[in-house]
Amino acid sequence: MAVLSELESVLLAALADDAPWLRLQCESSRLPAEERAQLERIDRDGFVITSLLVRKLRFERICRGDRELEEWFGAEPERFTEAFRAYNRDVPPREYFPRPEAAQFRAYLEAHGLWKGHRT
Repeated sequence: MAVLSELESVLLAALADDAPWLRLQCESSRLPAEERAQLERIDRDGFVITSLLVRKLRFERICRGDRELEEWFGAEPERFTEAFRAYNRDVPPREYFPRPEAAQFRAYLEAHGLWKGHRT
């Protein structure tokens, strides 16, 4: 697995955050001046919309990758969304396809005592 540069890590963390622009501003302070200058050219609205899309697609991969998780979302959307927010905050995106993303989410839930299976 490739190692991310510091700039890439800052961007990834900000895109996954519920407050992406604020996170980008806070995290960018640890970067060299040249990289901070690059970030200053980012359009704020575009970055926030991109963050929403990144999180939406990740959320959809989970629901499409595991029927039981999708049913849990349908039955308890607030609880599911709360668990997703924690997962999204703690686990950087690595998967491209629904099943591996859902399996990673389920493992996170189990490791944190948030999943005991869902019955509709």
